Amino acid sequence: MRTIILHKTGDNSLEKRYFKNKTFSHVTGNQIKLLPFKTNPSGDSFGDDFKSFQGIVGELYRLLHSKGQVEFPNSDNSFKTEFKATILNNALSRVSTEKPEELKNLISTLFFNEDQGLIKFNSKTLLYMNFINNHNAIKELPKFIIDLFELEDYTENLNTEFETDENILHQLLLESLPELPENKTKTKVSGYYNVVPELKTTFQEDFSFLLNNPAFLLKYSEDFFKYYYFHYLNQFLLHLNDFGSGAGTVKAVYYTMDWETLSENRLSNHLTGWKQLNRVSEAAFAHVNAIELLNYITIDEKNIGDYHSIISICNDLASNELELLQEKLKELTAFYTDSITVFDTGKNWEDCERLLALDMVNKSFSNAIEKNIYSLWFKIKYQFENSSRSKPYSDYAKWYVQFGKTNYTKNRGRLGNTMVLSQELLLFLTRLCIGKEDKIRLKVLWDKFKERGIAFDETTKLEITKLFEKINLIEKKSDSGDAQYVKSTI
Repeated sequence: MRTIILHKTGDNSLEKRYFKNKTFSHVTGNQIKLLPFKTNPSGDSFGDDFKSFQGIVGELYRLLHSKGQVEFPNSDNSFKTEFKATILNNALSRVSTEKPEELKNLISTLFFNEDQGLIKFNSKTLLYMNFINNHNAIKELPKFIIDLFELEDYTENLNTEFETDENILHQLLLESLPELPENKTKTKVSGYYNVVPELKTTFQEDFSFLLNNPAFLLKYSEDFFKYYYFHYLNQFLLHLNDFGSGAGTVKAVYYTMDWETLSENRLSNHLTGWKQLNRVSEAAFAHVNAIELLNYITIDEKNIGDYHSIISICNDLASNELELLQEKLKELTAFYTDSITVFDTGKNWEDCERLLALDMVNKSFSNAIEKNIYSLWFKIKYQFENSSRSKPYSDYAKWYVQFGKTNYTKNRGRLGNTMVLSQELLLFLTRLCIGKEDKIRLKVLWDKFKERGIAFDETTKLEITKLFEKINLIEKKSDSGDAQYVKSTI
């Protein structure tokens, strides 16, 4: 018989972790690390970084190259201002010229944008992209992405020598970049748990393609990592909302193009879009806390993982083992409800039980274990929504909501925000879908998009096809729609 234990006392136990100074406090990330989000600061503190994504990608590359971030501790200027001044001074020190100001102006014009940021002209410059808000919380995102997609496996590829450049000005700028400090921390520093490992297949396929096309990777690094980060968050939310029953398949999210006109009727036919994801994201913190608590139960000294993992484990348990696991789940729920006594006026556990009973009427569960897990989650959600903890609860969700709104939605008046792609992002993702091929059938392209979590309705497909025809990407073998191909020259 398997050993099933709920760790209530002792080291690394419920009482040790959740009671500090005899006061109950929610803690996550000790038993299982799921998301890099925080309750403080709120996710809406990082809108500029979410949009740019340069600091996140820059830190990701620095971690993979075991480098630290260049710092200017004695300067009152912004990072960009000080960074630019350092490069210009280094460049002038390497060149003998009678017209230093003209050289500085030339370098500024050619290598820096209007925001004073360094233009990416060589893969080495990726390591110098910096955060806008330098708060430590945002620095968890690149660690999260590295863990999710096992990027440490690509370290050898990324640590090869940066490409040489025969352009003398490029050489001068590369030599003038300030030296990055060594980072002795191992690449895999966080240990985040991947709830949707199926995503790694297409990620690795697409990343390998980009690695073989350095100029493409240089241009689209931010778009690539930004999309896959968002793609994972969407799948994470949808899978947790199914409590593990739908794990193993990627659930496509409906997008339209940002130039389209969208009707309420069309939007209602989109099975999964921003409205659904936004609603599901509200309960993200309840899921994270539920799974954290569940992992104080061990089976044969191993943590039980996420919802899908627990369901898989249950399939291998004998009836007496299932009964014991159910007992431990009831003990765990009792520990939680006994520990929390303060609610908003008129709210209490009796009211929660009443609402849970009503909610259960429309639910179906395969076994008692699934019902117990749902009950625990529902009670965690109830206390967050009906106590002084409601603000940190919503602040946590804003890490997803702010990111999605900033990058992948458009406000359509009375329809609210809907999921959209820009033309540039569409063309980039199309190139990834085509990969190494010279061309693929149009209907195959739609399937490739679905594999990457993107669905289009028929109207949007028509809009995209018109765009492809306009820029000469459609090749027709006949008048049949099945004989239309999309070429890779984008």
